[in-house]
Amino acid sequence: MRLVGQMEVLARFQRALLRDLEPTQILRNLLEVATEEGVERAALFLYHPRTRELVGEVASGRGRHYTVSAIALPLYQGGPVQEAFFSESPLKRQEAWLLPVVGEGDFCWADPEGRCTERPRATRATRTLVCPSCHRFAAKGVLSLEGVPQNLVPLLPLLAQLTALALKNGELLAERNQALARLSRHADALSHVMALTREVAKALEPGAVLETLARALVERFGFYRATVALVRGEFLEGHLTVKGGQVYWTEGRSRIRLSLASSPDPMARTARERRSLLVPQEVLPEEVAREAGPNVAYVPVLAEGGGERVLGVLALDHGPGGPPIAEEDLRYVELLAGAAGVAFRNAELFREKTQLSLALAAERERLSEVLEELPDGVVVLFDERGFANGRAREILGLGLEVALEDLPAALAPALEGGRLELSLGGSAYSVRGRRVGEAQLLVLHDISERSRMERALREQVTFTQTLVDLAREALRQRDLGALGEAITLRLRGLFAADEGLLVSEEGGREEVLFATCALPENLPRPNLLERALAQEAPLAVEGLGPGDCALAGALGLRSALVVPFRAGSFRGALLLGFRSERRFSDRLLARFRQVGTLLALVLEKARFLALLEAEEARLKALLEHAQDVVYVLDQEGLVRFVSQSVRPILGYDPEGYKKALIRALDFVYPEDRPQAEALFRELLARPGEVRVAEFRVLHAGGTPIPVSAWGRNLLQDPRVRGVVVTLRDLRPHLEAERVKGEFIAAVSHELRTPLAVIMGLAELLKEEGLSPSAQESVDLILESAFRLKTMVDNLLDTSRLEAGRFEVSKRPTSLGPLLLDLAKSFGGVARLSGVDFRVEVAELPLLEADPDRVVQVVGNLLANAFKFTPPGGEVRLRAFANGKSVVLEVVDTGPGIPKEELPKLFGRFARAGNARARGVSGTGLGLFISKHIVEAHGGRIEVESEEGQGSLFRVILPLYGPDSPG
Repeated sequence: MRLVGQMEVLARFQRALLRDLEPTQILRNLLEVATEEGVERAALFLYHPRTRELVGEVASGRGRHYTVSAIALPLYQGGPVQEAFFSESPLKRQEAWLLPVVGEGDFCWADPEGRCTERPRATRATRTLVCPSCHRFAAKGVLSLEGVPQNLVPLLPLLAQLTALALKNGELLAERNQALARLSRHADALSHVMALTREVAKALEPGAVLETLARALVERFGFYRATVALVRGEFLEGHLTVKGGQVYWTEGRSRIRLSLASSPDPMARTARERRSLLVPQEVLPEEVAREAGPNVAYVPVLAEGGGERVLGVLALDHGPGGPPIAEEDLRYVELLAGAAGVAFRNAELFREKTQLSLALAAERERLSEVLEELPDGVVVLFDERGFANGRAREILGLGLEVALEDLPAALAPALEGGRLELSLGGSAYSVRGRRVGEAQLLVLHDISERSRMERALREQVTFTQTLVDLAREALRQRDLGALGEAITLRLRGLFAADEGLLVSEEGGREEVLFATCALPENLPRPNLLERALAQEAPLAVEGLGPGDCALAGALGLRSALVVPFRAGSFRGALLLGFRSERRFSDRLLARFRQVGTLLALVLEKARFLALLEAEEARLKALLEHAQDVVYVLDQEGLVRFVSQSVRPILGYDPEGYKKALIRALDFVYPEDRPQAEALFRELLARPGEVRVAEFRVLHAGGTPIPVSAWGRNLLQDPRVRGVVVTLRDLRPHLEAERVKGEFIAAVSHELRTPLAVIMGLAELLKEEGLSPSAQESVDLILESAFRLKTMVDNLLDTSRLEAGRFEVSKRPTSLGPLLLDLAKSFGGVARLSGVDFRVEVAELPLLEADPDRVVQVVGNLLANAFKFTPPGGEVRLRAFANGKSVVLEVVDTGPGIPKEELPKLFGRFARAGNARARGVSGTGLGLFISKHIVEAHGGRIEVESEEGQGSLFRVILPLYGPDSPG
């Protein structure tokens, strides 16, 4: 895939990751796009700090028809996913890529021994326990991709970064939603508190106060049961219970009667200690635990909001099977209990209006204290006046008392019940307004962090788009200089630099591809470009000194960024210079490092295109001057391309196929057309395999020309999309073979006469009674002459075979005596070579055969066996009848024959590789001739061999040849 395709794939991943901000949907979008882009299986494992597990979803399949399953991997267990979670870079495990998904961090957990600076220091053995608790730990999970197409591999680091950024946005959204939900719950609860406070305040009877309080806790706050006990002297006695919407008055007949001074009951403890208790079910008294929920809240009802006097105690629970009471709920109950205490005191001291006013003022103060503790700014207005908590006063610059006209006009939509976002004092806030009873509640939530992340995301989008634009420019531009100019200008604009310089180096030759300013002919040294190339790492210099870079000094630069790139032997560097000192953030440096990868890709592409154009021109020239004719056919056999060499070799116009449809098989000689059609069908049936055949094609003048056809089906190869057939003119080869055959026959014939004379004279000399040394020389002459005669006979037989004049003279033959005589002749060879020779010739029936030729075959096999069998080995000759056949076998314990060489063993001049390696002499014609002799008898020759285990040659001859009447 070309680079623009890679950038488009990356853009699709980016759009998928930014499509939603909910974490679950982010994961599904990512997995869906991954499988659509060709990944066999994709998984995203997210780290869960509470369980210390990597929990993920695994997607398998293609497109939208994929399946998803969940899996959890404990962090403490070993495995490739856990290893990738602590890695600094992608890991390749078999067919899977494991990409660490990390937020902003320095990867100290990847090498704790070398980078950890915290105490206690982590190690590789303990990092699963220590690192997740560290404030510097930023690993979020692992992205696993199996069966990744090769075009996606360079994008994996960027994909991991995009995934981390998307997850961070999702986390920010979740945090924001949770905060808004909490705020909404707080506002609702405060609304109920304020409403109930007003209701309780209106009640002038103590019983009415307690009933209103208990009913509100059950009906508005969802408690299953609310019980009120009042202090009576030295005891705490039950007063009423609200359960299931019913009020049960228990005064004077309640089971609750506890000593304030000594009772261990939680209700009595609450009254004694004047503080709320949240008691689990398992430690409650048995009679209480049977009917209670997971826990019970005990809240004291204090006179005057926390004075010395305890009026009573509230006991609350959610009943059997209900949820536990949260600390947050307990705070609201405390507020209500405080309000009830004020109201109860008011009822007792109804005639003392001053004290009642003080109690109400104390209650308002307490509510204000609660609001002061909230992390968000809160403004409460009653009609046009109200108050603001400390955070709201800080944000809006207000006093404790607030009037409607004091608020900024920009908050008006929120006061009407809407939501808006605005900037105040350099920070961003989300503002929500709501009416709670008679009050207007305005909540200001700081979203500066979310805004910062959104701004960072926009910057990332701009950066990614610039990379995509550069990739497109690389595809559009074919000139390296123009491409260098486009790269330099775009990156200078992206990083807001004053000057840009792009330098390349290949073969020790340095070249300035583009510069935004005038440069001297030779770049002054030392310079940062050379430093970056030597270190092969980006440089970021925020304050350039006089001796840091002569080039920067010449251009008046105060800060610089330099990134090197390399593509094989082609390398270079980009320098972005700033005339004022700059501070470079980690995010900017991370992006700048990505630029080096892009530069290597796009510049390598430009060089590759230039080389490709030169290669295409060279290939075209080679095809024009080739001695073979190259055709490309479609699956119907129509010509879609033909090389220029068709004109001198076959006489046809190489552009003819462009003028009319031409079927290649129509130009095959009619008698050979079935063979050519069979070759074409075989090529279509076996894509990618090479098939060879020989037939004749018609010259433009009508003459049949013998050719060798080499074909391969490349219809599935996008570069070819056809069946490639190469035709080679065999006329020069056939003529050379004919001349060679005639020469070999003539030379072999001429050698027979002098060989006969040499052998005859040697035999005469042998009978003269010579000295031992002379006798040895004569034996050597005879042996060499006999070996030369065998070679001459083999050459003559080969010549006859090729000329079609090879014949056998068959007659009824008894092979047994002939084989025994042949075995005797090899007895001396066996003794001299130290090989155990065993002969097993059974009673054989008469055979229709040429006895001389059969003995020649067995002699060839025995000669080969003794050549290759080492001293101490064994050679066997076996002969026996098997039905209507005679079987002859020669077995040796030699080095054996490699399996891959067995199919070509009986070819002309064929010799096993281990024979050549051992220096064993031979022409490679013996087995070639033996095969033809056996086949001329209607039989077959077989070989069984394993390297290092010896060999078995088997000759199977029918009792009657193919032409015999029997």
